[in-house]
Amino acid sequence: MIDGAKGGLGKTLLCHVLVDFYMHPETNGLQEQEYPLLLFDADLTNKDFSTYPIRLPSGKLVPCYAIDLSIIEGWQFIERKVNRYLKNNQSARAIIHCPSHSFWLMEQGRYDEIGAIMRRINTLTLWLMNKSPLCILQLQSRQRLLPNNYQQGVILLNLYFGRTADFYYWHHSQFKENHIHQEGWVEHVIPCLTPQLSDTLSGMPVNLWFELGIQDMNLSFGYHLSLNTFRYQIHKTLLAIDSIPSL
Repeated sequence: MIDGAKGGLGKTLLCHVLVDFYMHPETNGLQEQEYPLLLFDADLTNKDFSTYPIRLPSGKLVPCYAIDLSIIEGWQFIERKVNRYLKNNQSARAIIHCPSHSFWLMEQGRYDEIGAIMRRINTLTLWLMNKSPLCILQLQSRQRLLPNNYQQGVILLNLYFGRTADFYYWHHSQFKENHIHQEGWVEHVIPCLTPQLSDTLSGMPVNLWFELGIQDMNLSFGYHLSLNTFRYQIHKTLLAIDSIPSL
């Protein structure tokens, strides 16, 4: 589950990179030859994850379902889809693109039901961070609302916003002291893309980065090198995340 405190953190970019990662298991050190993918876009305002068709290397279309996570029916829909896939497959990967406001719109009495669904489908939260203290405050709020579901997860420092050392509020937070240094959460980084590449391509599937280029112009050798380096680095991070025991 791709989550964060606000828009503009790189959630859509991470969703597309995750899809690319699972589409090429043979080059990424994954244990299985192919993972059935389930894609959900809960950002109903900016449907960047579900705008472009996503296809497997074979050409088969991978549907991306638009869902509303501010109502319990949206969570129930995810659970039904996951259970249906697991009837025919030993494992699958569901990528859920969450808007920052989804939990706040939920009726107060439904958090226990949400938490139960999240446990049954074995969710792992990937929480994206910029340098703002708001990212930490929102994560703490999530943990208060869903204490049993936010005891484990992955903090992802997006280096688009600065060097690792620049995330001052995170490095001095009580949350990091309690959960990274002791138990539950792990910390990784998202490598930096140049602003032009990130701003232009982050809403596209990875294969279209190379096909469409920038403003209908073919990518230069330098941009190709930058994208492939980014892809290699973030795939290493995602392999480490996929190896977390809960998955």
